[in-house]
Amino acid sequence: MKKFYLSLLLSGFISCIISSTSNAQGDWCSSEILFREKAKENPALQLSREQLENETRQFIAQNQNQKSTGVVKIIPVVFHVIHEGGSENISRAQIVDQVDSLNKDFRRQNGNAVNTPLVFQSVAADCEIEFRLAQLDPNGNCTDGVTRTFSHLTTNARDNVKALIDWPSNKYLNIWIVKSIENTSGNPGDIIGFAQFPGGSALTDGVVLRYDYTGSIGTAASNNGVGRTATHEIGHWLNLRHIWGDANCGDDFVSDTPTADQEHYGCPIHPFHVNVCGTGSSPDGEMFPNYMDYTDGACQNLFTNGQNLRMQATLISGVSGRNNLWSASNLTATGTDGTPPVTCAPVADFNSEIIFICEGTTLNFIDGSWNGTVTTWSWQFPGGNPSSSNSQNPSIQYNSAGVYDVILTVSNSGGTDTKTATGMVVVSPALGANNSYPWQESFESITVPGNDWYVLNSAGNAWEQSTIAAHTGSTSMRIYNYTGNPDYGTDDLITTSFNLTNVSSTTMTFWRAFAYRSTSAADRLRIFTSTNCGQLWTLKYVKSGMGLSTAGLVAANFVPSVTQWDADTVNLSSSTVSGKPNVRFKFEYSQDSGNNIYLDDINLDGVVGMNEVFSENVKFEVYPNPAQAKAHISFNLSATDYVELKIFDVTGREVRNLTGQNLEAGEYQYDVDGTVANGVYYVRLTIGNSSSTKKLVLN
Repeated sequence: MKKFYLSLLLSGFISCIISSTSNAQGDWCSSEILFREKAKENPALQLSREQLENETRQFIAQNQNQKSTGVVKIIPVVFHVIHEGGSENISRAQIVDQVDSLNKDFRRQNGNAVNTPLVFQSVAADCEIEFRLAQLDPNGNCTDGVTRTFSHLTTNARDNVKALIDWPSNKYLNIWIVKSIENTSGNPGDIIGFAQFPGGSALTDGVVLRYDYTGSIGTAASNNGVGRTATHEIGHWLNLRHIWGDANCGDDFVSDTPTADQEHYGCPIHPFHVNVCGTGSSPDGEMFPNYMDYTDGACQNLFTNGQNLRMQATLISGVSGRNNLWSASNLTATGTDGTPPVTCAPVADFNSEIIFICEGTTLNFIDGSWNGTVTTWSWQFPGGNPSSSNSQNPSIQYNSAGVYDVILTVSNSGGTDTKTATGMVVVSPALGANNSYPWQESFESITVPGNDWYVLNSAGNAWEQSTIAAHTGSTSMRIYNYTGNPDYGTDDLITTSFNLTNVSSTTMTFWRAFAYRSTSAADRLRIFTSTNCGQLWTLKYVKSGMGLSTAGLVAANFVPSVTQWDADTVNLSSSTVSGKPNVRFKFEYSQDSGNNIYLDDINLDGVVGMNEVFSENVKFEVYPNPAQAKAHISFNLSATDYVELKIFDVTGREVRNLTGQNLEAGEYQYDVDGTVANGVYYVRLTIGNSSSTKKLVLN
C-alpha cells in the first residue's frame, strides 16, 4: 500500500496528498500554495518563516562541520487517542513501541542502519534527540503520557480533533491518534499522517497519525510503516522538507541530500535515478532511504548531518516555539527528567453519548478508562438488568421505558475515579409518543432538548432554540455557526417518537434558512429515519453546498428575513416508515465553513386509517405479563372479520404469525409457549382496518 502524508506549514494546512493511481509524476505537497494563501490573510506568517530560515542558515554556517553537540535533547511527548471504542483505541504497548521506534531512528540505533548505501553512510547522523512519554500533565498530576477521548471526529479527522484535547505545545509534543484522516485534494488515496511546521499556532501544534500506522505492533503490525510515519512527520515538525523539495528537482535546503526529481515509493534498488536532475544531481543516485521520502518505512534508514543541523537550529529557536521543550526546567515539570515512574490513578471513562434503544434491548458497555492500569471496576446501571457489575465490559438489558444514568468507578493502588453519564440510555416503548395526525412542531411551546427531543453535538455550538428568527411565530431551531463552531463537526437534532401504525403515504415538510460564506462551502443537511427507537438510521434526505442555501452568500452574521426561508418535503410513504409503531427522525448538519442554519415548522401528515382503541367487546388481553414460560393472548369478535395476530421482537422482526384469516364471531385464545425465547416482544392484533399492540415480557 502506498503511504501518504499531510503537513501543516506554520498555521497553513499542507495537503501532501498523493494519488494512489499516480506513477512517477504524482500530486506533490501543495505546501507553498497553501502557505501563500495563509500568508495573504496573515502576513506575519511569512515574516516568521523568513526569520526562522535566517536563523537556521546562520546556525548551519557556524556549525556545518559539527556532527555531535554532545547533548541529547529530550522531548516530552503526550499521545491523545481519539476513538469510538474500536480498534483505533490502540494499546499503550503500541504507543510505547512507537516511542521506541522514534528514539532508534533519531539516535541512528535503528536495526536497518546497516542497509544505508555505502556512499551515504558518511553523512548519516545521530540526531541526539530522544522522546519520552510525559509523567506529569500540565497541572502537575500523574500521567502515563496517554489520554483517551471518545469522539466521532476520529473519522475523517483534521485539525478539528485538536480542539478536543491539547496540552501546551511549549511543554509537550502533542501526537493525536485517529481512525482516519480526511483527503482534501479530491484525489484517491489514504492519508496516514500530518504535522505542523514550527512557528504556527500553538493551539494546533503537533502531529496527527492514523492508528494503523502508529508503531509496528498491534493495529500497525501488517503494514510496511514500522513506526516511520511518526519519524517522517516529526521531521516536518522539526522543520525538515521532503527531499525532492515539493517540486521537480526542488530544494529541501539541505546540502548533503542529493537533489531528487520527485517522491519515491516502495523500496528501490541503489543507485536510483542517477543524474536525473542534471548538474544538480548526484552520480551516486537519489537518497530514497531518507526518512523524508515516501518509500516504505522498512526501506528508510537515515537522517543526514545537514538535516540534523536544521532540526538542532529549530530546537534552539524562539521563533519555532520548540526551545523550551528540552530545557531542564520543563523536563522536571513534565516528569521526563529521569525520575522513576509511579502508579497513576486511573481516569474512569466510557463512551457516554446518548444511546437510543427499544425495551428489551441488551447493551454492551466498553470500558475506556486510561492514565493508569485499572484493577477493579464497579458499574451502576439504574433501570438495567443486572443493575450493577464488576466486569470490565458488561452486557446489560433494559426492559422498561425510561431515561437512565450509567456510572463507572475504577481504581488501582494509585487511587479511584468515578464517571457519571446522566441520561445516557434512552429506552423507548413499543409505540411512539405521538399518534394524532397531521402533526406540527413550531418550537413555540416546548423546550429542546426535553419533551423527548434530543440534541447531539460533536464539537462547538449545537442545535438550540432561538428567538432571533422564525418562519412562523417567534422561535426556531438554530445552529450558530458564525463564530465558535469548528468545521467538520456534526450536530444532530433527534425528534420525539411517532406511532405511524395506521398512517400511509406519510410526508414530512419543514422550513429551513441557511447561508454559505464561500462558494467552496460544503455544509450538508441530512435527514434520517429510525424504526427501532433510534438504534439504526436510514437516510431519507440530503442537501449540501450551495443547494442548501436559501440566501446565497452572506459574509455577515446570517439572520434570515421572511423571504429567506425555503420549504422542503421528505417522502416517507414507503413501508419502511409508514405503518411502523415507533419512528424517530434525525436532522444531521455537517459544518464546513458555512453560516448559521435555522429550522422551523416541522410537519407530519399522511392517510390516517381507523386506528381507534379497540372497543370493550374486543377485550384484547396478554397475560400473565411478565410471563414464566407460557403466556396467553385472548380477544373477542362480535362478527366475522379478517384477523391477523403477530408477535415481533424489539428490532421489529416478526417471530410468530399466529393467524391471518377470516374468523367467525366468538372468543379466541392463543398460547405463547417455550418455543419463543425469553425477552421483550410486541403482540399486534389487527381486526379489519383496526389494530392494537401490547408488550409481552417472557422471563
